[in-house]
Amino acid sequence: MLMVTEDNVRNRAYFHFVNRTGSNWQDPVSNWIQAIAEEVEAARATDITGELFTFRPLSQFMLSMIIPAIEAKVANGSVSPNALPVELKRLQILWPQSGQPIVQINDEVAINIIGKPSREGYKLGESVTAADFIPGSERLVPPEISGARVAYLLLFSSFMDFRVYFDATANAPEGQGESVMQPYELQELAARKSFFQAHPPEALLARLKQLGWPPSPTYYPTLVHSMSQLGGDTPQNIATTIKAIHAPAYWAKRIALWEELTIFAARTEYVKKAINEYLEADYVSAIYVAVPQFEGIINDYVKSAGGTLSGGFRDHVNEFLRLIQSRKLLLFPRYALTEVVDFIDSGTFWNNTSTVTNQQEDVNRHGIAHGVFTGFETQELALKFLILLDCIAFILLQDQVLRGVLN
Repeated sequence: MLMVTEDNVRNRAYFHFVNRTGSNWQDPVSNWIQAIAEEVEAARATDITGELFTFRPLSQFMLSMIIPAIEAKVANGSVSPNALPVELKRLQILWPQSGQPIVQINDEVAINIIGKPSREGYKLGESVTAADFIPGSERLVPPEISGARVAYLLLFSSFMDFRVYFDATANAPEGQGESVMQPYELQELAARKSFFQAHPPEALLARLKQLGWPPSPTYYPTLVHSMSQLGGDTPQNIATTIKAIHAPAYWAKRIALWEELTIFAARTEYVKKAINEYLEADYVSAIYVAVPQFEGIINDYVKSAGGTLSGGFRDHVNEFLRLIQSRKLLLFPRYALTEVVDFIDSGTFWNNTSTVTNQQEDVNRHGIAHGVFTGFETQELALKFLILLDCIAFILLQDQVLRGVLN
């Protein structure tokens, strides 16, 4: 995680003044303010504070509270064993000042919201929609137990994305202040839900798979909006939009997260190398560095998660899927896991090289790893391999949270 330190600023200043002006950073006329400004901007671009605050506490709570709560719900019949793993949509943890924490999952979570009305004449019992509130006025009403406010953590999971709200002040020592109602983005969340209903991810991912693009959370909403425009659904326009989405700033933040949480373990440097080569337009190097890592990443994770490696790599992929599905909980939609694994297992990734019709667009391991293909080094193909690595990282991150082993 990049921090704004004196050493970092000095390094950036050295870059400025040696490479741009030939001057040393100690030169009194050097533009020190510019160096600080760019260092601050670089730190902001790779700020992963929100992600760390979401995933690390969740991983800590998982084994101590959340998984035991699901097991208890199975035991008392409120959750069917056939429903495991439970697909998480909503999660709320309540901390009474005395007694054990209470874990609520999905429909058990009740959300109370207040806000300024956008019209007059409401009647008791009348249905209220998001449009009935003045945008920005909505607040979460803190939960209560026996009439007393309690500390809480509230989490929403949607298409490969999380939204977290929390307030611990209710359990603070006496005199430390009252709970504050947290702002709640009701309009945004309602619009997002409507958007997903109008543009189902399954349909989008199926269309992109036809063009050889791996599944990714990055496609919403920019790509969907682009594809809905006249001519936006052509393979060329789709590729152009996806390339724009995965700009250097996107990869800088992903690398910062992977490094901080050691998602790829010892293979992080190889993944970084592939991305850096891609950003430098050396697509041959990017592809050759990335392709061998898929087998190693899956195998490493199966071993670390207590799985069994036997047979070929496709067997290892199936074992990887079995391990993920053996958990009590999924932090993302079930189809997202299916799409990622299916892309590897039944897409062009495993096809015989003789059946690959477009070496510059079809993601295929064998043709590149064994030196069969030439002339495949396109930006589009390199990006497809990187997006597939990104998808696998997403699943690894979620599963490490569930296992309570996140770094």
